[in-house]
Amino acid sequence: MNWKGGVIPMPYFKTTDNTNLYYEIHGEGIPVVFIHGFSESQDSFRIQKRALSKKFKVVTYDIRGHGLSDKVDYGLNMERFAQDLKELMEYLNIKDIVLVGWSMGAYVIFEYINQFGEENVSKICIIDKGPKILNDESWNLGLYHGQYTNEDAEKDLELIKDDFMEFGEKFIKRMTPYFDEKQLEIGLTRFAKNNPSILYEIWKDMIKRDYRFVLNRITVPTLIMFGGNSTFYSIETAEYLRDNIKNSELITFEDCTHLLVLENPVKFNRVLEEFISDYMKGR
Repeated sequence: MNWKGGVIPMPYFKTTDNTNLYYEIHGEGIPVVFIHGFSESQDSFRIQKRALSKKFKVVTYDIRGHGLSDKVDYGLNMERFAQDLKELMEYLNIKDIVLVGWSMGAYVIFEYINQFGEENVSKICIIDKGPKILNDESWNLGLYHGQYTNEDAEKDLELIKDDFMEFGEKFIKRMTPYFDEKQLEIGLTRFAKNNPSILYEIWKDMIKRDYRFVLNRITVPTLIMFGGNSTFYSIETAEYLRDNIKNSELITFEDCTHLLVLENPVKFNRVLEEFISDYMKGR
């Protein structure tokens, strides 16, 4: 596949199970693949596409069931998401990749490591996501600062089915409590573009995941970025990741929430660029 910078004029890729995934490529250089979160799209990284593509080959894509990718009713689990990522990287023939996963995107990376090891991966960046969502007697570093239990998850699954937009409003308000009415309306408009049955299946899959066992398999340099004011995960969760991933460093965005990528893009882009550039110097 040949191109000269910019966006490839063939934005769809078909997986081995016949699902069309939308993707974009901007720039040239070391490939940096951004993986978005639950209910979001590759547009979450619009600022990064513009800024970081001046130095790197920035790859963004919509996970199946999201954005402009096919809204299918199959393969809505981390195993298939990781397989999709692998197939996309092979299709684009990119190697020595920097994987950047925000929220659910970090789960896709964890599952990729679980299935394929560190094949074609040079570095990893995990953004505001712990290895296990549900809190129980053996784990209190999960979602909502240790307060989200299996009972809460079951209630949310019912809410997704019964009143999708009420779930969306609850989710957004918990994520960004500082949103005013206009910001909340914008967030709900974006959320409404999703299919309730798809998000139901994905949430059901995510809540059962426990990726603590994967962390010690990660040996490539890993950057962990967390919001200091995140209402999703505590700084102790970030420290757990740092302490259990051998070659890792933790950067905290003191005044940011789960949306640190958008709240402080200047710092985010600078920190990520320095992280990638350190690798380039050592090649």
